[in-house]
Amino acid sequence: MRVKILSSTSSFNGVTYNTNKTQNEKGELTRLRNFGYLQDTKDVGPNEVKNFLIAHSNRNTLVKDKQFHAMISCKGREYSKEELTDIAHEWIDKMGYGDNPFLIVFHKDTANNHVHIVSSRIDREGKKISDSFEKLRAQEAINEIMRLNPKHEAVKAADSLMEFRFSTKAQGFLFLENLGFKVREKGEQIELIKYGSVQGQIPVSEFNQKIQSYQLDKDRAKQLKAILDRYSKVYQTRPTCLFEPKPGGKKGNQTGYRSDLGDFIREKFGLQLVFHGKDGKRPYGYSLIDHANKIIFKGSEVFPIQRFFEQEGERKTYQSQKSAKDKQIDLIEAKVKLQSALNDFSTVRQGLEHHALKLENRDGNSFLSTVQGDIAASDILSTEQQLALRQYFQEREANLDGQSQGIFDLAPVLNIADDLDDEAVHGRKRSKKRKGENEITR
Repeated sequence: MRVKILSSTSSFNGVTYNTNKTQNEKGELTRLRNFGYLQDTKDVGPNEVKNFLIAHSNRNTLVKDKQFHAMISCKGREYSKEELTDIAHEWIDKMGYGDNPFLIVFHKDTANNHVHIVSSRIDREGKKISDSFEKLRAQEAINEIMRLNPKHEAVKAADSLMEFRFSTKAQGFLFLENLGFKVREKGEQIELIKYGSVQGQIPVSEFNQKIQSYQLDKDRAKQLKAILDRYSKVYQTRPTCLFEPKPGGKKGNQTGYRSDLGDFIREKFGLQLVFHGKDGKRPYGYSLIDHANKIIFKGSEVFPIQRFFEQEGERKTYQSQKSAKDKQIDLIEAKVKLQSALNDFSTVRQGLEHHALKLENRDGNSFLSTVQGDIAASDILSTEQQLALRQYFQEREANLDGQSQGIFDLAPVLNIADDLDDEAVHGRKRSKKRKGENEITR
């Protein structure tokens, strides 16, 4: 589910736009609330609705652009007209506009069912309804309604970490970061941050208790050493740097390292090699996350890092041994997660963080990095989307060259759940509408 705050105006042209849709049988007015005497009037015209909103808003003469206009869309026909209307009404209440006059119009003229909400930014007392952190609050509200609760995710992440044995605070932070959280220590708490807000906390005392109780499992360390020793003679071991994509195929910020050996042991044994380094330099250390036995090892406790840089003779590149069925399941899951990242969140960055997804660039090709492994973006994006992505990079290059992008925003490229006609209205010139008052019905 995606929510989008559209432009504010002083003329409430969002009413005209949406009522025109109802006349063209591309939309339907599904809810009209708090319009006083108009509530019981049959065949209310758009000018009457606009005039009521203007009169209501004139309680405040300081605010110029008083229209509040938003869109909530789902993927395809996942939610019906009635369901989207109820979701929008609940969302309006959470955003503080529930007591204001508002209308909800259902649109069915694109591939994705969606509703538009038009109201006033001025309340009954003549005060402007707060728009502080509006986009963030908008997505948080829809997440709460749709039960995408990042606070619940934080609790699960903290509980998962506490099932592991680890010997340093940095190892605990690494585990949480792999689950898509930013982590910081503040006072007596370890804070888990997602979507720009603190979603959960772990007392520092619990971290310290885990660290103090840690004892090296020597038997397991020997087993892991034997695994690494054996397969380091089979697969290529040298870690290579991963980078975020940049315009023109250039390298962005470093996101980590990978190796064929690491890919193999993760799929075969549930062991995750995490190398530590930066600036494209050779890593200075590594951690080994043993998911099967819930232990985070220092690399030095298991296998000398120098051994990963010894290239004796020919070694194989690793090709996934998963069955065609397993690969198809992984691909479908990756597609679903990517579409959710693009549709259900106010920014793609938030969506990627929520699903712990990363887009990385290696040798000019983009890969979607998931917990199941790396999947080429070309397996997920259509040819047209890939061309659009390349064009997007080229157009952004002049403005972003030499600057850090972070995770780039694909929303303007993929348009998976955008209302394309709405984009035309709010971002491009439109031909003049014929004059005359259209009627809207309930």
